[in-house]
Amino acid sequence: MFMTQICELNNVLSDLETQGGYFIDIVSRRGIQAGIIRLQNGEKDTQEAHSVDEVYYVIEGNGFIKINGKDYPIKCGTSIFVPANTEHKFHGNRQDLVIFFVLGGK
Repeated sequence: MFMTQICELNNVLSDLETQGGYFIDIVSRRGIQAGIIRLQNGEKDTQEAHSVDEVYYVIEGNGFIKINGKDYPIKCGTSIFVPANTEHKFHGNRQDLVIFFVLGGK
């Protein structure tokens, strides 16, 4: 049975800090995965290309996303669509970069 889930960003970031790492899933169900990425200054994004499409929304910070070897500037309010099997990494942030992500279409 599906249960409604409501999350507050500050609580999710606190859970992320407790858990360690730089991302945390908020929802992980068949057909959809959503969560938060937080990269601190100098922290490396180690994600690999995903087998499904992905959407990102920058909540806080700025920097770059490298997609297939090309850098794109990002800042608060930027949305990004990355097709399945596409190499991509966040980098170049000088403060915390907080990003909401959704993967879907399995």
